This record gives sequence, C-alpha cells and structure tokens, in this order.
Amino acid sequence: MSRPSSRTAGVLAALLALHLSLTGCAHRATVNHDDAAAASWSGRMSLQVGGPSPQAFSAEFELSGSPQAGRLVLLTPLGTTAARLEWTSVSANLQAQGESRQFDSLSTLTQRATGAELPVAALFDWLYGRNSEVPGWTADLSQLGQGRLQALRTDANLPAVVLRIVLQP
Repeated sequence: MSRPSSRTAGVLAALLALHLSLTGCAHRATVNHDDAAAASWSGRMSLQVGGPSPQAFSAEFELSGSPQAGRLVLLTPLGTTAARLEWTSVSANLQAQGESRQFDSLSTLTQRATGAELPVAALFDWLYGRNSEVPGWTADLSQLGQGRLQALRTDANLPAVVLRIVLQP
C-alpha cells in the first residue's frame, strides 16, 4: 500500500486539523431520487486511519453528485473552503491551499490523500439508506434516521479505518 505523500498528507492535515468527536444535529439529505446528480448532503465527517503512520481528520463537509461525478467540499471551522475534491468517471481533482492536483480516479486521490482507499460508491448508497456490501468494510446505518452513519474497514490485512458522518439540518 502506498503511503500519502508528506505534502498531500500535510495539506489535508492542515485543512482538517485534529480528529474531533462528532456531535451535532441530525439532517436529512436533499435527495431527488429521479436525479441522482442533484443529491447533496452536509454535516461533519471524521476519518481515522490506523497503521504505522496513523492519521485523523475532521471537518465540516458538503457532498453532492454521485459516485460517477461529484464534489466534496471540506470547510474550516470558520466556514471557508479548505479543500475541494471534484471527480468524474475518468479523473479526480483536489484543490487546496491555492494548488490543484490531478489524479486518474477518486480512489487514487483518497488513497494518496488519506492513506486509505475509501468506498465512495458505497458511501452514496449508505447515505441513501441502502446497506451496500463492500468487501472489508462494515457500515452501521442503524442511526441514519438520526443523521448518523459509521463505516469501519475490517480487513485484517489493511490498517483499520473509521469513517463517521453526522448530517446537519
């Protein structure tokens, strides 16, 4: 498994600061099931990646689109944009600290930036309330009605990953 570059990890670490425990209000997504591109969610997300170089990130977020084409905006505590990730089926772009980096896919971007390939397609399903199965991952949707979601990477051959989301009204 390739480790995130120190520059990329530094950018995201600076953007997302330290992991904070998630607290907040529940929120329902703005979802139009007839137009998946119009789906959007916002709230707080936390990501913990274990392993020899553990990392933890927490930020306000705005997620829109679909696994094929979308945008994830990470916000600072003051509400300014810390990073913007945009992707299509053929490329992904990370804009942060006045710089832009291109990747061949969203999975490559998430792997390089966080040290873990995140199941983005399943994340959209989970936010819709569909318990999509992903090898090596377990999602807890039992509190989705209260705006909370947790997913764990349980593959013993890879570092543990904990993704927590609290949606806001």
